[in-house]
Amino acid sequence: MQKLNDLSRSPSPLDPDGTLIAVIELSLSSWLVAGIVPGVERQPLKKLAVDESALLKLLHRAR
Repeated sequence: MQKLNDLSRSPSPLDPDGTLIAVIELSLSSWLVAGIVPGVERQPLKKLAVDESALLKLLHRAR
């Protein structure tokens, strides 16, 4: 029987060829951004200063 609020499964399937997956490690001095980008074999890793606009620019460029 399926639980009402079962968060262990996604309600929609993940399309690996069309989904950008980003992992962001936040600290007070810098942010580390890693990701899986469709069509890119290597997994990019970028260290950023604490700057929201730079993070959004990086994610937009990867998209």
